[in-house]
Amino acid sequence: MSYSPGATWDHASGRVPDLAAMGITSALETTPESARAQFDLLMAGALAASRAVLPAMRQAGDGALLFTTGMSAVIPMAMMGSTGIATAGLRNWASAVRDDLAKDGVYVGHVSIGLPIMPGSGEGDPDAIAERWFQLAQARDTFEVTIGF
Repeated sequence: MSYSPGATWDHASGRVPDLAAMGITSALETTPESARAQFDLLMAGALAASRAVLPAMRQAGDGALLFTTGMSAVIPMAMMGSTGIATAGLRNWASAVRDDLAKDGVYVGHVSIGLPIMPGSGEGDPDAIAERWFQLAQARDTFEVTIGF
């Protein structure tokens, strides 16, 4: 299972879009409501999706939970305040369950991306990111990689 529901935008313009229009608030502007909205989308959604697939994975003795976040899951970024709270929480939870799930044959991995995702952009090319995920899921020896930072 791969879970990566965050906001997307066209990076070709080279400009950061209106983050507030995507429900993202800066650290100083974050309210319980804005944090909860991001938590519900990113963290609670990942928990619900994981709970839906884990019983079958554990019974089969094989599977993978693959979580993709942005850089704010690893490095605090003031402009990504509400999202950073949720993605850092997701990263923490994934790290906390990985050893227990490995005993059942389920791999848990995290990729944090800190650059624009665009075809032909090297590390940020979607095919390059997919290849990194494929390698991680096959090797199952590394929890986390970062791309672009």
